[in-house]
Amino acid sequence: MPNVLICDDAVAFSVLFRRWMRDCGVEVIGHAKTAEEAVSMAIEHRPEVIVVDHLLPDASSAELVPRLREATPDSRLLLISSLPAPDLEQAAARTQADGHISKAVGASEMCAAVHALFG
Repeated sequence: MPNVLICDDAVAFSVLFRRWMRDCGVEVIGHAKTAEEAVSMAIEHRPEVIVVDHLLPDASSAELVPRLREATPDSRLLLISSLPAPDLEQAAARTQADGHISKAVGASEMCAAVHALFG
């Protein structure tokens, strides 16, 4: 089963995301609420996809994405945020994330974005 690590400090979104992933056949192997937890869990679990919130309490995606790339170079990175679309696109381009999606989408769009990153 494909697997994903979610890095997001919004607990309500993370619970919803976990349900959506289960319903579309993806295993959520962990939930990090900070950048430090994200790097540690990525090293431990080696997820296929890491879903990274643009702003965590201890780092932005600009700081976290390079750390995750170094720690787990085979993981694909999906940037999520509630930023307006143009700002999210710019953030994804700056961080060189493999993809990006708004938190405002529904289950089918989120599942499609995650599935698109599996190798």
